[in-house]
Amino acid sequence: MIHVMRAFTYLLPADKGIKFELVSHQRCERQSQKCTCSFQTRSGVRALETFHSMEQLHNCHHLCGNPLRRVHIADLSIMRNFWRHEPVVSRTVGMNGSCSEGNRGIREHWQVGAPSALSNLMNGFLGDCVKQLQSATAGGFNLWTFVPAKAEFLDLSRELTGTTFVWEGWGTSLCWWANFVGGLPESDMNFVLDLLFDQQKGLGLTIARYNIGGGADLSVDTNLRPFAAIPGFLSSADGKYDWSADERQRNVLLGAKARGVDTFEAFSNSPPRWMTLSGSVTGNYKRGQDNLDVQHYEAFADYLTEVVLHYKNEWNVNFDYLAPFNEPVEGFWNINRKKPAQEGCNFSIAAINKIICKLKESLAQKGLSTEISGVDSWSFNTARVLRGLDEATIQNISRVNVHTYIPFVQREGDAKRTEVRRIVGGLKKKLWMSEYGPLHWRGSELDVALAVARHISLDINELQASAWCYWQVLEVPGKNFYWGLLHAEFEYNLSFSVELKKQYYIMMHFSRWIRPGFVIYPVEGNRGNSLVIAVDPSSYATLVIVLTSTSDIFRDISFDASAVAHNLREGQIQAALVRTSATENHEQLPTLRFESPILTVRIAPKSITTVIVSRV
Repeated sequence: MIHVMRAFTYLLPADKGIKFELVSHQRCERQSQKCTCSFQTRSGVRALETFHSMEQLHNCHHLCGNPLRRVHIADLSIMRNFWRHEPVVSRTVGMNGSCSEGNRGIREHWQVGAPSALSNLMNGFLGDCVKQLQSATAGGFNLWTFVPAKAEFLDLSRELTGTTFVWEGWGTSLCWWANFVGGLPESDMNFVLDLLFDQQKGLGLTIARYNIGGGADLSVDTNLRPFAAIPGFLSSADGKYDWSADERQRNVLLGAKARGVDTFEAFSNSPPRWMTLSGSVTGNYKRGQDNLDVQHYEAFADYLTEVVLHYKNEWNVNFDYLAPFNEPVEGFWNINRKKPAQEGCNFSIAAINKIICKLKESLAQKGLSTEISGVDSWSFNTARVLRGLDEATIQNISRVNVHTYIPFVQREGDAKRTEVRRIVGGLKKKLWMSEYGPLHWRGSELDVALAVARHISLDINELQASAWCYWQVLEVPGKNFYWGLLHAEFEYNLSFSVELKKQYYIMMHFSRWIRPGFVIYPVEGNRGNSLVIAVDPSSYATLVIVLTSTSDIFRDISFDASAVAHNLREGQIQAALVRTSATENHEQLPTLRFESPILTVRIAPKSITTVIVSRV
């Protein structure tokens, strides 16, 4: 029997052309599907070829050299693996049927259903065909032209805040995942490191935050989460440094350096256990209590700077910054044996003032150029902490680190970004977003990933942080568990495998294309959570725009690229596009070419698209 098909008809602007048909046959269950591709010019059928596999059809040479006028693609509806939704065109036709009647045919025979369904239809085989057609016509063939869309003109000059800043990089903290990955077989470790730090193979992260461990006593801290017991280097006040400790995290640090990471920060979650009041690296007995014994303030500063000095001399790792605290005033840290624990220590503002001073003195005594960063509080606490620091402490801190965690996805205002930016700007300090993860967020994996993209956009536009670091890039899998860009079991006795999550590809849209040294043009107003603009200052002829859409409609976004990339005003320009959606993972789309710097790109529903505009 011949399977009944639904058909699509697309019109193209060229004067000459061919008709492209995909026809599906099914004679019996055992016989493989067969497709025919017929090419019709005004003088009649010029060629008819039959293909017995999708690979053969992919390689059809007619798609590479023929000017296209009318394209007829029939839904291969028996091939259910090529899309997940029912076709969205209502007209049903039989074998070799056509709904092509010129321009009228589109209106009369197209009844477009849910855009998300059509978006999914564009993936798999049909999407590949359309992309080949676009390539053959130098971007002239555009399926989305026939899908209703909301048109918007983006006046870049009006959207900007009027300020700019230089991007310093994307990064990650190394604990606790590096304490696991550094113990894997070398090939497995290298695979993970490539995914994270290699720009061609992965994200191209350039910042590594190394955790100076407190060295838990596992007979006391029995409930630390897997691999959260970061080894320390000094086990007692009168002991000797054990520089063989923490080999696994160090393996990852050195592997990151070998892949081009060039910005390093050392940070502490807890002092060594023997310096604490409780004897535990997880905190004091009650929430909010300081846990570093006052008599060990100087010893703590000496311990941190000694680690920094040794890494410089022994392993040629120069820590640019040293962060002595991690969420010191949040009140999280106390001994609680009823749940998995991690290193943490509360510090009062009075203690912070004293320790920063001693840390500065210790760095100077050892001839280290490492600067102090602080205080790594949640952003809504940062303003309170900064107001409590004395003038000497403020002078000794070179950069302010904040964590922009928010309890729930719909409460971005809780981050107090504008308030923090204004205070830090008034102090004339650099500002980093040094730790983040999606906390208690719920929803589909794609919804959470797109929310992370919006969060990153706000941290760049509203907070105006000049670097952005994820917390745990590799996490253990779990139901409705959205921490981590990658998931893997933290077990050495299992076959190692890594799952790349949607957040990984979301991160790639930013980290691979907005590189250190690029100039950020912050966006204000309602677009602050969906638009990021960066320019390569080496030529001002490369513009990167990241557009996040959480809506259910297609949007045509037009903008003048030369408004910020001034050297794009003359000559032909091109726009390379990559997109992540429900069925795409940082997928490269056909490159578009334009005769002027005014571009129009189509943004799919529930997606993130990075547009890289440059000269041809």
